[in-house]
Amino acid sequence: MHKPPSISVFSYTNYREFLKDWYQATKSSRASMSFRTFSERGGFKSTNILKFVMEGKRNLTEDSIVKFATALKLNKQESDFFRNLVYMNQAESHDARDNHYKKMLQSKKYGNLKPIEKNQYEFYSAWYHPVVRELVCQDEYKGNIAWLLSRIHPSITETQALKSIEVLENLGFIRKKDGKYEQHETLITTGPESASIALHNYHQNMLTLAKELLPLVPAAKRDVSALTLGVASHKIPELKKKIREFREDILKFVSQDNKADEIVALTLQLFPLTK
Repeated sequence: MHKPPSISVFSYTNYREFLKDWYQATKSSRASMSFRTFSERGGFKSTNILKFVMEGKRNLTEDSIVKFATALKLNKQESDFFRNLVYMNQAESHDARDNHYKKMLQSKKYGNLKPIEKNQYEFYSAWYHPVVRELVCQDEYKGNIAWLLSRIHPSITETQALKSIEVLENLGFIRKKDGKYEQHETLITTGPESASIALHNYHQNMLTLAKELLPLVPAAKRDVSALTLGVASHKIPELKKKIREFREDILKFVSQDNKADEIVALTLQLFPLTK
């Protein structure tokens, strides 16, 4: 018996959710399906392995991933995707999660089911995409890539600039009207797993960029400061709230500029330095 066609592993960013949906759909179409039956199909000694994994009480190893793929009757492409999905979900470091998610994005079927995912991942994985978005909508752009490249610091390549415009268009962040680009707000939603990976990449890139620019930008054109504070733990939520309010005030302040001639990055960091 094959899995119901409506349950595709390529639709998931959480393998335990996939297993739950697969089991429910399979059981509803075949009453004889049970945890014991699944274990027999995969060659497991434990009759409740599927139940334990679905509930998060057990993780999968390379050996059990192969057995699960057999029990699920996954083909090679599905098995490869399932393997990376498992490793992404179980990874303990961001780099490991990011590595396996990149491999998931290479799947054509995943791209067909979730075409926005790859573009959003690319958008947040490079610091210059928001910069390009601002610049191409300025009157001075006029489709001149050389002008665009001359305005961006640190420098990016023409290939990166053209790819950035493509990503922005695919996401609906910019669109052409009367021969020129204009910003277009589009709500982008993804699963929490992919969103957290993409945003983590973006914040890492911004911190790295700030480190690189610190010795290159004159003090008169930047503002860098740091505070090390002793604070009662119960005040942390209120402190985060004040930072959010500050960001909102900044956005309101700059939103009044109809002719922005500079693109800047404002980064704020709050980290605990004690356990």
